[in-house]
Amino acid sequence: MIQENLTERQREILCEVVELYVAQGEPVASTAVARVSQTGLSSASIRNEMAHLESAGLLVQPHTSAGRVPSDLGYRVYIDRLLRNHSLPSRDARRLRAMLPPAASLEESLAQVSRVLAEVTREVGMAAVPATHEATVSSIHFVKVATRRILGIVVTAGGLVDSRLLAVERDYSGSELERISNYCSDQFAGLTLEQIRARLLALMAEERSRCDELLSGVLALAQRTVVPPAMGGEVYVDGATHLLERASPSQIEALRSLFAAFADKALLLSLLNEYLAASGPSVAVGSEMPIASDGDLGLIVTSFRCPSGERGVVGVIGLKRMEYSRIIPVVEFIGSYLSEVGGSPGGQA
Repeated sequence: MIQENLTERQREILCEVVELYVAQGEPVASTAVARVSQTGLSSASIRNEMAHLESAGLLVQPHTSAGRVPSDLGYRVYIDRLLRNHSLPSRDARRLRAMLPPAASLEESLAQVSRVLAEVTREVGMAAVPATHEATVSSIHFVKVATRRILGIVVTAGGLVDSRLLAVERDYSGSELERISNYCSDQFAGLTLEQIRARLLALMAEERSRCDELLSGVLALAQRTVVPPAMGGEVYVDGATHLLERASPSQIEALRSLFAAFADKALLLSLLNEYLAASGPSVAVGSEMPIASDGDLGLIVTSFRCPSGERGVVGVIGLKRMEYSRIIPVVEFIGSYLSEVGGSPGGQA
């Protein structure tokens, strides 16, 4: 591994180059590193170390007369170091708490945190719940919308709502649907979708379900309402204009691919779903990005699990030259906030 072959001094210089490049947006010369370096080395010594880092593929010299910029591999060494040692200043934590008052539902919380992330980081804030099979259900409702057409509605404890249109073999009266809805809400509230499916299978095996009109209706409608994937997922994106404000002409094509992903909820959910099982912040940079971007983009995300069971991903996406050292702790804090509060009214992180 290249990282293991680096001396601590080379690692320090590499990280200083990355931070100067992120701050200035220009190739970094050895003289600039010498002015800020914690190594105490001269400009000439730093130049020699930067040449070694370039030969190792960690730095790139875009022009013969210019300084160096980090490669994707150089960014990775820098980011891995940050992920092992990062913290959010207490004043920033207080500011974020003030910006994140308790929301009435998980949907409101997700919309809120995407806006806050965009405002605080000046990148594109994202919040998503790609899967809700572990979420607990608050209520189930059935509404007649046309002849032999019933709308099945599932509401999770976090306030997410999913619905599906059911074609049925016979017409149900309004009072029948109300009784079926009440039965399902009373019997299945607090259970996950998987647990509800198990209950329904057990109910099918009971003799009384064949002659009980209410239970027959429950089985006919509820089974088709809670089958996977019952919840299609929600994605909230805010702050896309921040990218347009900073992008150079050469980066417009990367942004076009990214904006196309924003418009495709299924694609965005698929992208974010890869990070659901990760513990703590995850970062993808340049060529590591799972969408085509010409190597110009970066992603910082963390997973969360609400008290009501909904799991999701929150974070930012932006141009590769972003303030990782500042943004990673912010994303981690907001992920912890959602895990502790979710959509619970009156909760405090």
